Amino acid sequence: MKYDVRIDKALYDAYPEIRLGLIRFSADVKPADNTFWNFMHKEILPGIVDSIEGKEWGEIPGVRGSRLAYKAFGRNPGRYRVSSEALLRRVRRGDELYHINSVVDVNNLISVKSGLSVGSYDLGHVVGPVVFRKAVEGEHYTGIGKDVLDMENMLVLADDEGIFGSSMSDSTRCMITETAKDVLVVIYCFENDIDLESLLEESKEAFLRFADVKDPESWIL
Repeated sequence: MKYDVRIDKALYDAYPEIRLGLIRFSADVKPADNTFWNFMHKEILPGIVDSIEGKEWGEIPGVRGSRLAYKAFGRNPGRYRVSSEALLRRVRRGDELYHINSVVDVNNLISVKSGLSVGSYDLGHVVGPVVFRKAVEGEHYTGIGKDVLDMENMLVLADDEGIFGSSMSDSTRCMITETAKDVLVVIYCFENDIDLESLLEESKEAFLRFADVKDPESWIL
């Protein structure tokens, strides 16, 4: 069943190429799995390294649009990095990606393959409908593995209790742990040329294969 998510239409005045790819599924979250990481190291990461070699970050599909969106809303993409760029920088340096759990690891697989930021959220901690909007002055949250983040002018997900997610870094409030049962995945897309429908189908297949999820349903806003 789809979750009640909408995009604040005022965002399109500043940057028209905004879409969200969404997937909702039931999960039995497991620890990071060696089979998945062997697949990443052998089948995925070498190709990613080759595809981004020698390119400026603003030239990489997915990252490119995200950086432009940051600028359109008054954030410096060099100082506040989109999460997909941060992951790809690790890949380019040869650093190991973080091993978190079955859902978050697939989340990051989708991100490095597409260049798009991808967030996964525990709907058990989301209160009411969700809106994708611009954060206002004073809005902040504690980021995962980070201190309190100033989110002013960032594009964020918000529910009845406030903001909880973005394409930069997500909050601890709705992060995926092994207690999560009802999961919402958000693919943040800021380029019209990206085939978001195909990406959603590939993403559902990856979650089914590596995270053993149940009944994934996808849609685009």
